Amino acid sequence: MILTRKDRLAASYCGAEPALSAMGAFRIVEDMVTELMGAQKIDGVTCMREYGGMWVFVRNRIEMPQQIKWMEEYTAKCAISSFSRVRLYIDTILEKTDGSVALASRLELCAVDLETGKIRKADTVGVGENTPPEGALAEVSYTKEKLVRGEHLDTFRVRSTDIDYASHTNNISYVGFIMDQYSAAHHVEHPVSSIEVQYVNQTHEGDLLELYRCESQTADAYTIEMDGKTVMNCLTAFR
Repeated sequence: MILTRKDRLAASYCGAEPALSAMGAFRIVEDMVTELMGAQKIDGVTCMREYGGMWVFVRNRIEMPQQIKWMEEYTAKCAISSFSRVRLYIDTILEKTDGSVALASRLELCAVDLETGKIRKADTVGVGENTPPEGALAEVSYTKEKLVRGEHLDTFRVRSTDIDYASHTNNISYVGFIMDQYSAAHHVEHPVSSIEVQYVNQTHEGDLLELYRCESQTADAYTIEMDGKTVMNCLTAFR
């Protein structure tokens, strides 16, 4: 199944300029992914209610080779590109009216058991014969770079508005924590060309998180920690 939706870029997906922002990109991808999974009865709510599990994001890389402007028409496509025993990969692309790709995302997910917290096999949460993979919608490769923690930049607490229906910090909130390290002027002058987020551990309302800069040869790199343990890593490149 390839979920296809035509739309115009709404203002809520824009940032400091009238164009798709990094935060907006993650929201569109998450909306497409959850709708696709819902249509195939493997969404997060179904996973919790029927299988006693919970889907968690492992990695999401978004590449934005060109901008989509406010009110510009685009076509969004989303499909399961592949899956393994314990991993599910979902691709999302946004195409302009001329057919060129403005955004390409590859999201890696796994399911964990609600009681034990251990990783579940994909076929125990509905993934299998009724969810055949469509193959890659775009060529998106995750980085293999190992990040080295550098200077401490910021401390922030997870607020109630950061929490999603799975009772942990929403994946998009972490992107917001990173993007806040740049001024509005920077976002206007240097739009994001690629961003990869690696989710390592969950956090919850009230948790105190520490943000550090990391050394990288390819991107602006950051890590978020709690009590000395990695929560997520992020690598961002700008135009």
